[in-house]
Amino acid sequence: MPPTVLLLDDDTQFRSSVTPALEAFGLRVLSATKGSIARALLEEEEPALLIVDGLLPDINGIVWIECLRGDGINIPVIFVSAFYRDLTTFKHLTVDLDVIKVFHKPVAVERFAREVANAVSAPMSLTPAANGPADDPADRVLFPDQDSEPGVDAEKAKQSYTSLLPIAADNLTGAIRRVHSEVDRTSVVAEALRQAHDLHGAAQTHGFAEISAAVGRIESQLRYLQESGRLDWTTMFESIDEVRVHAAAAVGRSVDTGSTAAAPPSVTPAATFFLHRPVPRDFVPTLLVLEDDPAMIAYLRSALDEVLVHLRPVSTIDEALKIASRNPPTAVLVGWPLEDREALPKFFQMFRSMHGCTEVPVILLSLDDDPHTRALAAQLGVDIFLPHPVELVRLHQAIGTAVERAMTPRPKVAVLRDPDAARQIEEAGIECFLYFSLEELLREIDIQCPDAVLLGSSVAGKQVPAIIRMSAWDSEFALLCFDDSPLAKESEVGEPLVRAAGWLVNLHREAERMARLRRQQLRCSQTGLLARSGAVAALESGLSSAQRNGRTYSLGLLQATGLDGLDHVKARRLRTHLGRLIYGRFRREDVRGRWDGNTFVIGFDGSSARAVVEVVRRLQEDLDAQRTREPEELSFLHAAVGLASYPLDGDTTRSLILAAHERLESAVERESDALV
Repeated sequence: MPPTVLLLDDDTQFRSSVTPALEAFGLRVLSATKGSIARALLEEEEPALLIVDGLLPDINGIVWIECLRGDGINIPVIFVSAFYRDLTTFKHLTVDLDVIKVFHKPVAVERFAREVANAVSAPMSLTPAANGPADDPADRVLFPDQDSEPGVDAEKAKQSYTSLLPIAADNLTGAIRRVHSEVDRTSVVAEALRQAHDLHGAAQTHGFAEISAAVGRIESQLRYLQESGRLDWTTMFESIDEVRVHAAAAVGRSVDTGSTAAAPPSVTPAATFFLHRPVPRDFVPTLLVLEDDPAMIAYLRSALDEVLVHLRPVSTIDEALKIASRNPPTAVLVGWPLEDREALPKFFQMFRSMHGCTEVPVILLSLDDDPHTRALAAQLGVDIFLPHPVELVRLHQAIGTAVERAMTPRPKVAVLRDPDAARQIEEAGIECFLYFSLEELLREIDIQCPDAVLLGSSVAGKQVPAIIRMSAWDSEFALLCFDDSPLAKESEVGEPLVRAAGWLVNLHREAERMARLRRQQLRCSQTGLLARSGAVAALESGLSSAQRNGRTYSLGLLQATGLDGLDHVKARRLRTHLGRLIYGRFRREDVRGRWDGNTFVIGFDGSSARAVVEVVRRLQEDLDAQRTREPEELSFLHAAVGLASYPLDGDTTRSLILAAHERLESAVERESDALV
């Protein structure tokens, strides 16, 4: 009978790729996806070698090996993982647990199979003492991208470990979140303590003293929690902040740990980053209403009942400023006059100085309609003036205009070979990218997605406009030039800009128009999913059909988390990856759409809430498996989910979206992959 190898790994792709290669070397391969299954197989089989993955569904791979050795089972082990690259773990595996090889995924399949076959055929006692000294060449780590197995290069190991520091910090943060939120903390505290212990030792080994010290405090606090049931959360939050900041700094990134203003009153400022995460303003529009008349508040609630907008009424300026500091609203509606007539200038001055509120549209709903009031409104920077009595259709139109204005993306302009024009565009507050060569522009155009491309007058090739149009397959934009350009009469170019007659205004108007059109397009060019307007129409139709035929209808909102702080190109690539995963993982009859920014929407006709939860869980498991296979590319991508269903959560699309949105907020605050 050929030698038997037990392959313990839940990654289907890895098992399917290495199993044929191992069998080609004459090995019999048994597979297990969980640690418990592997232990059951060991009761029936006597494998010559174990191949163990680091991350398993039911147990950590290292812990599984520790249990194995603790039970006196000394079968040779090869350890395979995309993580655990630090020296402390390597020494623990090879010295303490007698692991004979450590491989880092992805592996070269043929070489991996050959090394496994050599390990099986090599004369080897199953007692630890006979396996040779710990520094034997067989105990060295295997780097798949090198021709031979080198000894451990401390500097290279540190560089490899440094790239994984933010991941380790995020994992520890998630574990602490679970400690904070779970009622039964026994198991989650043990897991958090294990992660803290690993990170503490590894950071110390590689010279990250600040991280090691902060994690040491976390470890001490967790041990105290185990013993006494109490915890100093202020120290814990400060230590977590410190770990994240230093881990981000180690890889050259910044991290936003929140601010005092953003913290809910029941938590310390240092807890901000994981107990409160602002919802993007263009997700579900939020209308902040400052009005001290209860009757007017009641009217607005009734009038806006069928409008897809969050209404946040407050009666005092302090309340309004507190809410705005926490989550900048999409638009603001102010009732005038307030009891304190001096309050309005004070509110505008403080509101406009807040982060994210500088350009938020403001509607003034005024009982007074005289020239003095209108002049005051204009002086304060009011965007829309509504005098009483106001018709319902006028109110809806004003709010729609304000929301549309706030949600229209800031236009971006690419300029080819005209530094002076680029300088003026930037001075006008328009985002601008200057390129000095056509090749550079073509490389960047599908990454930056400009709304307008301005060709400098020195650009003379008549084929240039056609080349740009042909190359930008993922973008729609206005192609413009000046009236003195040799390309002014080309059919691919829009109406020329007149240098002497307000060209900046015309450029901005054209770029804004294209940004608005892109927003209104039927499908998202990045993912192939329905755009927001198309998704809403499809959801309305699906819900209506379900109601007519007596079926249930479920709606899910998925938000890509972990993208904060990433550069534009990587964040866009990860959003696209999640969108295409959503596109391919659900049924053709399900509604699949790009809601806005990092958020996607899915509608399930005829599916129960329980069935939808299972489907979404499988999507999250797929994403987790992909992160394991491609840690460098996908390590920051997670998906939080909020679900709602008809008839339990309402009988309109609006009510379902708002219910799902509220649960998504809870999911994002809870952890990166939460489902609520």
